[in-house]
Amino acid sequence: MKDNRKDYIIFSTILIGLTMVFASLGYPIWVFPATVLMCSIIFFMYLKSSQIGEKHHVNALKQEAIKEEIQDTYNAKITYRVIKGLLNILPSPYILIDRNGRITFINSEAKGIVPDFHAGSHISNVFRSPIFLAAVENAIKKDKQVKLSFEVQSPQFRQFSANIFFISSNKISNNFNDIFIQLTDDSTHIKAEKMRTDFVANASHELRTPLASITGFIETLQGPAKNDPKAKDLFLNLMAKQAGKMELLIKDLMSLSKLEILETKPITSVCSLSELISDLTQSLQQYAQDNNVKLVNNISKKMMPIMGEVDQLRQLFSNLIENAIKYSGSECEVKIFLSKEKHKGMVGIVIEDNGRGISAEHLPRLTERFYRANTNSEAEKEGTGLGLAIVKHILIRHRGKLQIDSKLDKGSQFTAWLPKGNLGKQKKNKVN
Repeated sequence: MKDNRKDYIIFSTILIGLTMVFASLGYPIWVFPATVLMCSIIFFMYLKSSQIGEKHHVNALKQEAIKEEIQDTYNAKITYRVIKGLLNILPSPYILIDRNGRITFINSEAKGIVPDFHAGSHISNVFRSPIFLAAVENAIKKDKQVKLSFEVQSPQFRQFSANIFFISSNKISNNFNDIFIQLTDDSTHIKAEKMRTDFVANASHELRTPLASITGFIETLQGPAKNDPKAKDLFLNLMAKQAGKMELLIKDLMSLSKLEILETKPITSVCSLSELISDLTQSLQQYAQDNNVKLVNNISKKMMPIMGEVDQLRQLFSNLIENAIKYSGSECEVKIFLSKEKHKGMVGIVIEDNGRGISAEHLPRLTERFYRANTNSEAEKEGTGLGLAIVKHILIRHRGKLQIDSKLDKGSQFTAWLPKGNLGKQKKNKVN
């Protein structure tokens, strides 16, 4: 009504003017209402046509806006495909998130960092770092580039540098508002430096005792036992044992350091656990007999292969089986079998003994370097205290875990849980 106020004023003015003209000219009375009726009909038709014209104009504008929106959406899709293609050929890991912090895309390099990527997952489900998440939130709110370094502890320690930025909408389609996250993995350099530091510290500490023993034996052979053949043989044998222990210690330290560096490298090979464990049990039968232990392998030959690195898994199960033989005690039985517990997507290999067992207070610390819970002095002399630490790091690399259950005088169970892996897809790709 307000939009047609001017038209109503004009119409009223015309009617008043006609009334005055008809009155002055002395026209019959019926002429005036007839004229008003005709004018009203004409005015109504004018208003109707005006409204129809306005609706057509509005609809035309809406159609134009819809066309522009469709074109923008199409341009955004094309832009998105181009950006994804470019990001996939770049050597750096890139992640795209929307303004709500949900992942929309990761490139091929980033899949090594985020192997369990699911479109629509929130970035907080991938990186549980308060510093990083606060930087992402700040970048989203202020549309401002942010650079930072942050670290994550799970499933293994990793140090990242992140460059969080966006592309303004005036450069590309208005519908493209994703945040870019460029990552640089600094873990290898940090771990290499830590490896050197730890190696020097551990080696200098752990080698001190055998070196002191060898020095004492040499002094004895150069002095009181200089002309004693029996003493010479005894001390030379002791020196050989201490030298062997030092060699084994250095070997384990180097192995552990290498595993720490390779923790973040993805597994690409396939391993048959049934064949691997069968070979190990056969080779360790003599060691078991020497310790008066019965070694039994109950792993079925029909067990499906898993994704795993053969050499590392051989070292893992060798350490667990040797420990069971070494620490269970004489006349015990060590059994290897498949766990009946259900863990989604995982397979559990159990190494069980019915020996001495381990006190509950020691269980949380068994995978620490050089930590020993067993009071058997002879067993302590044979080991380096690094076996279970090596097992832990191999499992970390394979995205598995170690479960330890033990009771004093009843025995122990060490279960190595490993992902089954998507072998069906891999075999299909090989066939194609």
